[in-house]
Amino acid sequence: MTSSLSQAPTPDDGAPREPLAQRLDPRRHIAAAVGWAVFVLVVVGALVAAELAAGTAERQVRADTQARLGQTAGQAADALAARVQVLLAALQASAAQWQLDGAGAPDWAARLQALQRAQPVLGWIGLRDAQGQLLAATDAADAVAPAALQGHMAQALRAPQLIVQRARAAGADDALVLSVPLAAAGAPPAGVLVAQLPWLWLQAELDARLRALAGGAPLQLLLLDAQDRLLAGPPEVPEGAPLADPSEQGRYLVGRPSPRADAGTPAGGAGWKLLVREDAVSALAQARQARRTMLLGVLGAGLLAALVAVGVAHRPLRRLRALARQARAVQGGQRAGVTVPAGRDEVHAIGQALAELIEHLQAEKAALARLNTELDARVAARTARIERLAQDARRAAVTRERLRLARGLHDTLAHSLMALLTQIRLMRKLGARWSAEQWQAELAEAEQAAASGLAEARAAIGQMRASGVADSGLGPELQALARRLAERSGVALTADIAPAAAELVDERAAAVLAMAREALRNVERHAQARHLTLALQPESLPAPDSDEPARWRLTLADDGVGFDVRQPRPGHFGLLGLREQAEQLGAELTLDSAPGQGCRLQLRFAA
Repeated sequence: MTSSLSQAPTPDDGAPREPLAQRLDPRRHIAAAVGWAVFVLVVVGALVAAELAAGTAERQVRADTQARLGQTAGQAADALAARVQVLLAALQASAAQWQLDGAGAPDWAARLQALQRAQPVLGWIGLRDAQGQLLAATDAADAVAPAALQGHMAQALRAPQLIVQRARAAGADDALVLSVPLAAAGAPPAGVLVAQLPWLWLQAELDARLRALAGGAPLQLLLLDAQDRLLAGPPEVPEGAPLADPSEQGRYLVGRPSPRADAGTPAGGAGWKLLVREDAVSALAQARQARRTMLLGVLGAGLLAALVAVGVAHRPLRRLRALARQARAVQGGQRAGVTVPAGRDEVHAIGQALAELIEHLQAEKAALARLNTELDARVAARTARIERLAQDARRAAVTRERLRLARGLHDTLAHSLMALLTQIRLMRKLGARWSAEQWQAELAEAEQAAASGLAEARAAIGQMRASGVADSGLGPELQALARRLAERSGVALTADIAPAAAELVDERAAAVLAMAREALRNVERHAQARHLTLALQPESLPAPDSDEPARWRLTLADDGVGFDVRQPRPGHFGLLGLREQAEQLGAELTLDSAPGQGCRLQLRFAA
């Protein structure tokens, strides 16, 4: 039990090798289970780490991209503001040289046209007084609607303004309106110099800024007004539509200029916002590719770790595999025990416990074999005893049958023969004194007694052969028996029999019926009763799922002449037979009678 398993045959020592699929099955080998456990742990841990790292990297790329887009938006806003500032500066320089007063009548139209030639990007230039009335313009038509200056006139008289003019009529174009105050000599500004920038100029400036700043990236510039409605942007976004979510639910990464970039822009009056956005798929493509590469690398590393773990675990588990083969051999009956592996590790402990268990089981098996032998001997002895008891039971059954026949003969033939014998003795003693008529009368009585005895004997034999209780039950048979007595003797009958008594059909019920028949016959012959009461009722009923029998009570009561139950009656065996039958049934028989007080018989039995 202490020898080592180091020399036990293993698959590496010549035994057929298992297929690779079976060697990697964790249900067959602990090494495979260890390898798969390592694989799962490594993969899960690596996936979690890779997910966290990839998520952090993606968030960093997203933040860097949004910062870059915000910087691009700031640069575009600064460039657009610089262009507007140049135009405003040109208007301010011209306005500083002009004065709007009543002295002379300068040629304002010529001046405005000269200014337009100097700044060809301005589509229309006009001069308005402090009330907004147009005084002169480069074109007869008023390109800047007075409504565009409503609410801005007071600010335009004090400082340069940039106003977005939205088209109101069909076919009209949006435009940018530049206004600078025009001062009068020695007085506050008396008017404003107004110029219009075509919307195409704004689109062209945005496209130029986009080409200059995008660097080949798929960027989009969006110019929004104060109500987040699009003023200018990509063609797929409808102009004038509200754009509450410029990212379009994460489809784009959006960059916003810093507050400093908007602060230096004279667009405060215009109230616009410049945004830059880039498609999120293209912006994060590199980060997501790195994420997929990282996940595939993690899976590969986990699989490699699992294979290495399986290979490493196979070698130290050789002793355990050898022990398992020996256990299977013991199970198949090829060995009687196992060899305990050497060492002090878990394999040695398992082998020692298994060897002790097998030894204990072998001892129990031997003890069980001895016990089976003893049990076989006891069974043979008990079988012989049961056979003897069966023979005794058969003898007892024969004895009971003899007693039953004796009671039947007593109840029928013995009574008739006794009456016939009494009649014959009477005829022998007194026959010489009788006349012929009296002699014939006595013979007729003797003949009637013999015929009555013969009829009763035949009836008793028929009742012995019949199985009425088995067919109809104790209750209906008692009812029929009492009814026939009442019809023959004219006795008034009161019967109270429970319906459940119809279910009593066994041998005990047949014995109770025989006892009731004998008691009723005694009532008919000796009691001279006018009324008879018969009752059969249960005293206790068992539970529905119980095997206990029910307790019953049979009562027979008459109002006849009665008798002294304590006085012996030589030659009469009726009461003795009733007591013997009650004793055989394990029943309780009670008889209560006195001369002139009738008779009451009560039988308690289980059935």
